[in-house]
Amino acid sequence: MKKLLTLWLLAISLAAAAQSQHRIFCGNEYLPDLTEQHHPGYKDAVQQAFDRAKNHSASRATNAVTYTIPIIFHVVYGTAAENLDDSILQSEIDVLNADYSRTNADAINTISYFDSVGADTHIQFTLHSTVRVQTSNQFTLDLFTGLPDSLIKFSAAGGDDAIDPDHYLNIWVVNLQPSLFGQLLGYSYPPDGLPNWPTGQSSAAPQPGYDGVVLDYRTVGANNPNPINFSGMNLVIRGRTGTHEIGHYLGLRHIWGDGATFGTNDCQQSDGIDDTPFANTQSNFDCDTTRNTCSQIEAYYGANAPDMVQNYMDYSSEECMNLFTKGQAALMQNTLEINRPMLATKSYPLAVSEAAATTVAVYPNPTTGIVYVRSAESTDAATTVVVYNMLGETMGVNMVTQAGALKLDISSLAGGVYTIDIVKNGAHTTKKVVLSK
Repeated sequence: MKKLLTLWLLAISLAAAAQSQHRIFCGNEYLPDLTEQHHPGYKDAVQQAFDRAKNHSASRATNAVTYTIPIIFHVVYGTAAENLDDSILQSEIDVLNADYSRTNADAINTISYFDSVGADTHIQFTLHSTVRVQTSNQFTLDLFTGLPDSLIKFSAAGGDDAIDPDHYLNIWVVNLQPSLFGQLLGYSYPPDGLPNWPTGQSSAAPQPGYDGVVLDYRTVGANNPNPINFSGMNLVIRGRTGTHEIGHYLGLRHIWGDGATFGTNDCQQSDGIDDTPFANTQSNFDCDTTRNTCSQIEAYYGANAPDMVQNYMDYSSEECMNLFTKGQAALMQNTLEINRPMLATKSYPLAVSEAAATTVAVYPNPTTGIVYVRSAESTDAATTVVVYNMLGETMGVNMVTQAGALKLDISSLAGGVYTIDIVKNGAHTTKKVVLSK
């Protein structure tokens, strides 16, 4: 009865909104509530994953690490126009790499109030592969069945199966049909860590096969020839729907905090990031940098800061978006460390002596209990090794020097993914190991 009442109230709200305007939106406005209906406890799990990332104290020199995420595109198309050319997919990769490294040309347009908090996230992307599948399916967000994952993400149903979501970011490119909600541009599943998954599995979503990002084919790339019409005008497309949705996938929320499904959130709902000011609602795909919808003094700025409409996690025009903040960058980095630990590879500049990371071996991996740490230089008593679980907590393990390597016995720990931090001569090397039980 409670579920039916919730859906009925949501239907009334949606009907009212549909009468007032044909909305264009990100599915993550509704994803938590709709998923909660079918998977009770989902919203709590998402919050717990967010809190883990927010509270994680990284032992690494953050700005010395670059995380590289491999992408698999699944182009699930019905018409030739939906079957995007490789050049459009590569353009999307280029946009992501510029936006996430703050090398985007329009970064110079950030208003002076926020220029000091614009950040290089040290996250990059590479194209692993592209899979193309023709289908007769129609993909529509439905009030009762929710997001169209079952049709998009399963080959047996006419879509395409996810490929190893622990190690790859799966992005499905499809034609998202208008619905009562309006025109959906995309959506993604944030980290959540539901407890019913197999030991050692880090991928998120209600089930691992759902984990990843869905984009409407018209939003992909800065060179996309397919228009999206809104209120009689074609939206400006710069490939930044992908920037936005991957932000959600890495744990970020909309900057207004999603406090209300429609209308305003009374300036009390936060995205949990200190350097993104409060806003009581989203931008309307415009670029009004004078907006200031909340009047309270922001603790981070010590002033009544304007809305950060140029942030990638707002609904501003794509030609207006140009920054992630330092707080958002830290949250995403921590998400990669503890909520999606097997997704990205890490590289280090020689200037901070982290090139030695490539000369450190941790084996066997996966392990059933015994792990050896060996360095090409030397691994001795001067080498410090600390083991962390996915919550960032230090684990007590037995460790001895044996034949030029350090032997770690982690057999007493619960099965799962652990981080091994190796420190020698002040240089950190971080490795992940999977304990199988």
